[in-house]
Amino acid sequence: SGCRDEKRERQRVIERGGKLLELEHCAGNDDGQLPQKGQLSTTRTTAGRPNVKRTITMKGATESTALVAQQKTDGAPQQQQKPPSWAVVISASALMGMLFGLAFYKSHVYEPQIIRGQFLFRRFVMLKVFFGAMGIGALIFSVMARFGVQAFEQVRQLWMYTSVSRGWISGPALGGAILGIGMAASGACPGMVWTALGAGTPFSAITIVGGLFGAFVYGMLAEAIQEKLLDKGPKGPSVEVYADRALGVSTANLTLFLGIFCLAGCAVLEAVIPWKSEVPSRFDNAMSDDMCNIGVSFSFVNCPAWPPSIAGILLGTLQLPAVMLIGNILGSSTAFAICSSVWMMPMSSDFRTKYAHMNLFATPNPKSWWQVIYILLATVAAYLCAKDIDDIGGAAGVGPVPAFLGGFLIIFGSRLGGGCTSGHGLSGCAILMIQSWIAVPAMFAGGIILSVVWQSIGGFFLPNLL
Repeated sequence: SGCRDEKRERQRVIERGGKLLELEHCAGNDDGQLPQKGQLSTTRTTAGRPNVKRTITMKGATESTALVAQQKTDGAPQQQQKPPSWAVVISASALMGMLFGLAFYKSHVYEPQIIRGQFLFRRFVMLKVFFGAMGIGALIFSVMARFGVQAFEQVRQLWMYTSVSRGWISGPALGGAILGIGMAASGACPGMVWTALGAGTPFSAITIVGGLFGAFVYGMLAEAIQEKLLDKGPKGPSVEVYADRALGVSTANLTLFLGIFCLAGCAVLEAVIPWKSEVPSRFDNAMSDDMCNIGVSFSFVNCPAWPPSIAGILLGTLQLPAVMLIGNILGSSTAFAICSSVWMMPMSSDFRTKYAHMNLFATPNPKSWWQVIYILLATVAAYLCAKDIDDIGGAAGVGPVPAFLGGFLIIFGSRLGGGCTSGHGLSGCAILMIQSWIAVPAMFAGGIILSVVWQSIGGFFLPNLL
């Protein structure tokens, strides 16, 4: 199958090194999904090691969400991947969502004071979770690369568009900084806020409303943003999308090194900053019980908190079913884009074509819609965990104004940057995407700057939670 004939609105030619690919996209989106209505084709431009010449045409989306992706080696096409079935996607994303919510709740990384505390270098729970999740995810990807798992290579092909469709300053750098500012304001991120909602954190629902509005605004302005912002500025920063290709090393070896480095960093942080010292004070009595003593009679069920590194490792293992069963990697912000676009489903084809970007999300696609099931079940898991220990509403929240504004910024920034804390932080970095390694430092920079400024002026309209 292929794309329908269409009038070309604009065309860009991008030269990059890499394998010879022949890709044709009929619909898609950011955050590792398919591109907007258009075609992505490649040709060999030199003898020996191939360079990839990609011609991308962008136009209003049709109702088709077909992806034709064929990798060629010496002119011999490999077998095309079949799209995942809805039954498999629903089952896998439901289980993954429950584990996602469980890990975030037990680590308490979802709590606003934990998130803002990381930006102020007073709490290191978020960094421990990041290191654990990225480390085990990178090791999983290393094994996949070592054994030539086709699903892994197809996921990396899928995410290439995230990089080639935006300048690195106007995309991941700017978008990541906006995301970080939103995290500092709301004390949330696109994935954690659903755990906060399930746990009854005050005004977390307002953060979600702000995020949905941010996704709506971005969707309505997407074509203008692409043309006037994302298409501007330097591309890259490398001619390669992935660090292993830029450095000329094997994917398996570099992801192995990354995984070991992250897990070692996680172990060092846990040794220097004992995990119990960062558990919220409302659990002091429970944490003194033997059920919370590692190596004695620790209970993963009854103890109200887990070491953040353990929670992170559990999150990282979710990359395996995500790649093998869904054909994607972990992310959360696309769920906001979908939920803010479904109102378009009954609209006329002319109307949907006019708002092409939003139409892409309004068109059911298992490789993106799985996130909706995923975040909803994460909310349920967090609710069940909090209810079990009578902790509904136990975490301190932020006020309604920073909750809404922060929610808007975390999603608008994620869409602009092509990924969120999960999409870039846990996943993009682990698959060695260079732009993810720009987005994550930019995210921390934005959050740190805003947190330090607010702290220095007495908290402004964000309550002092620390």
